[in-house]
Amino acid sequence: MFKKKIIILHDTFLYKWGGERLILMMGKVLGSDIASGFFSRGSFDLRKEGFTGKMISVSSEVFTKGLRHIKLKLAFLCNTKFLQDYDTVIFSGDSISAVRNCPPSPAKDGTSNSSPTEERGKVCQKIYYCHTPPRYLYDLKELYLKKVPFLIRPIFLLVSWIFKRAYESDISQMDLVLTNSKNTQKRIKDFLWIDAKVLYPPVDLKAFSYLDQGDYYLSFARLSDAKRVDRIVQAFREMPDKKLVVIYGENDPQRQNIFDMAAGYENISCITLPGNVWFTEYIGNCIATIYIPIDEDFGMSPVESMAAGKPVLWVDDGGLKESIIPEKTGVLIDKQARIEDIIQAVQYLTPEKCLDMRVDCERRARDFSLEKFEEELIKSIE
Repeated sequence: MFKKKIIILHDTFLYKWGGERLILMMGKVLGSDIASGFFSRGSFDLRKEGFTGKMISVSSEVFTKGLRHIKLKLAFLCNTKFLQDYDTVIFSGDSISAVRNCPPSPAKDGTSNSSPTEERGKVCQKIYYCHTPPRYLYDLKELYLKKVPFLIRPIFLLVSWIFKRAYESDISQMDLVLTNSKNTQKRIKDFLWIDAKVLYPPVDLKAFSYLDQGDYYLSFARLSDAKRVDRIVQAFREMPDKKLVVIYGENDPQRQNIFDMAAGYENISCITLPGNVWFTEYIGNCIATIYIPIDEDFGMSPVESMAAGKPVLWVDDGGLKESIIPEKTGVLIDKQARIEDIIQAVQYLTPEKCLDMRVDCERRARDFSLEKFEEELIKSIE
């Protein structure tokens, strides 16, 4: 498609999360290569998903969160000299430190911004797809600090200060900053004084479709504190007449906690889907989906649900307000997501009510189609 040689750098393919799904789609649209800290078996199998470009690992697989974060920062800084071979580099997640290994940006008149000592004519367009500014450095810094043992908090604060200075220096070198929602766009403006362009993540409408209406509600958010799947499970423990299916990833951090909560409740099932097999079938056959994260950046899961004609039980918070339409494509609960609110909303979302919402859901999902995403992405690069 492009004469330009393009590569996308994403921090890790560790999970089957929205960011990884987005980068996979972006790579397929652009016919680019993809580099990552590592490609884990717990994430998408890019080849099985139809990606044909080169895959480059810049480090080895690490699961310990703090160690992984530091190791990958160093790897992107030190192990990405191959970026010199590319005309356009798209950064994603925490890969931004690799910008220091790119050729200079093109000047506005089309010439190189390189110094006389640099190779003339060799330039590189640098684009950053910012899912969110690092929250441990900005709006959630105090929350992260509380999790750090008291004696090593000074070290955490020093390292955070160094990372923040480096991040702000690196993002200033970008020719264009894209982001996933107006919600995140505001964060970028508030914290970094940069005007980012919104490019909503896409959903492949061909992959998701209404199949039937089964007898279960579905949660397929990752099992982590911020997604609050534990509250969904608690609500269904009080509704033995309602069935819940929880889809989880092999590396989800709150997995064992959810298993323990669901144990002994016959109406709650926890399943994993190696290779993502049957994923769209579970969505296409449910009554409705439930998604109640804290201040979500955007949230691709509700769009996938709507593409399958399934309404969403959601919270009045974050980027979800940019995709779901209250009372037409889902039912809204307070951002606190209390157990009693979830129960009341599930009881409202009867099978009959959800069928009535089907057409509006499918219509709304078309606003986030892969075709629209492809058109806007190509415009940004050209």
